[in-house]
Amino acid sequence: MFEIGTDQAAGLRSTAPRRGPAMMPIASPAQPAGAYELLCLLAMQLKAQGYLPVIIDATATEAGARRENDGAHLGLQHALTDGSIAGLGQPGEGHEWLVMPAARGLKTLQQTALAAGGAVALSRLLSPFAPEALLLVFGPAHELAPLVSNLSARVLVPVLPWPQASVDAYGAIKLLHMAGATPVLAPLNHEQPQPPANPVVAGVTDCARKHLGIEVERWNAPVWATGVQECALGRPQRPDTSQGLRHARYAGPGSPFAGAVPQLWS
Repeated sequence: MFEIGTDQAAGLRSTAPRRGPAMMPIASPAQPAGAYELLCLLAMQLKAQGYLPVIIDATATEAGARRENDGAHLGLQHALTDGSIAGLGQPGEGHEWLVMPAARGLKTLQQTALAAGGAVALSRLLSPFAPEALLLVFGPAHELAPLVSNLSARVLVPVLPWPQASVDAYGAIKLLHMAGATPVLAPLNHEQPQPPANPVVAGVTDCARKHLGIEVERWNAPVWATGVQECALGRPQRPDTSQGLRHARYAGPGSPFAGAVPQLWS
């Protein structure tokens, strides 16, 4: 189900420790609150398997100043710009998992990705977090696209159980596909769990096949956590240099380093 083949993201995944930190991008729909069920169910599944789920919510904006003692946690922007912050992942008292507002932080990561590449932005994102943390980065597809561009990353696209959701889902699929990512549909419809019974998913899949020429993968709720564990992106490793990702596993098409080392996926 999760055959990856040879691509940049396979290298990022295969060299990262199995217990992260790692991140999985999730495209938010036009009405983000409708997809919170997916975030909560996925976080619950991951926590039950020993991970520290962290919801990085780019549909919410960080406070302008860091607040210390008012019960509000740091936003992502604070974590990215304060080098003293490390080991994040544990939820605050009375909470099941950590939730961080991230609208400003995601824009900062976009700038990093545009200037230095997605692998560098990914490393910057993961640096403040504990090894067991698994980040669910939730934001609009057009804002996630620069971050995942050229990483061949899988991106979850929630499909809400009402007809207009097909417009949201198809728009996200198109943007992510153009960015070089692999969109994966995640339908939220517990009343009709069987694939043939979900007309919205069927319509989006047909449109993607007809207009984009791609077969869109689908994960139903029982396999969300398994899929995320298999496909989340971990911290990039730099085996031969601290200044650039010159190893063949990170080399893009046309690079003189491409093809030097075959990729294995198990």
